[in-house]
Amino acid sequence: MILYPTETVYGLGVGVFDQEALKKLYKLKGRNESKSVNWIIRDFEDIKQYAVVGDLAAKIAEQFLPGPLTLILPLKNSVLEKYPFCNKTVGFRISSDPIAQKTVKDFMETHNMPLTSTSANISNLKTRSSVLRILEQFGNKRTIIDTVVDDGEREGMPSTVVEVKDEKLIVHRESQIPIGDIQAVV
Repeated sequence: MILYPTETVYGLGVGVFDQEALKKLYKLKGRNESKSVNWIIRDFEDIKQYAVVGDLAAKIAEQFLPGPLTLILPLKNSVLEKYPFCNKTVGFRISSDPIAQKTVKDFMETHNMPLTSTSANISNLKTRSSVLRILEQFGNKRTIIDTVVDDGEREGMPSTVVEVKDEKLIVHRESQIPIGDIQAVV
């Protein structure tokens, strides 16, 4: 498991198709396994490899990714067979942070799968801004984290989260990217 910075907050990454690593991630966060976690990928081509991408999603991705946006899309059926931890959709992130970009690029080249991109916190608790405070929050369970990439504090707000379902925009969370900006594009 990797603790790494993004342009928003620190994230936790494990290979999305590694069932044992996913179980450890859910245990560390105290998260219900029925609740999906986001994926971080290198670029839009990766999204098209794993998800069903229509015109609306392509427009949004072209305008706002990489950046502080999570784009929820339906997974392709072939991917669903390998990833049981979701309800047929996953949020995709393409980070604009150079360290996150290098982390995901190296991981995907080595393991041939995306990383998870879930906030580095215990579920339902506030995401802390520094590696030290994040590790303190996890207490003794922090030993589950194998690799820590510390790049100082991250005071960013979490990403804006939107879903494209049947070529319609659904807003889940407005944050760094105002929804009005997204609606202007679509």
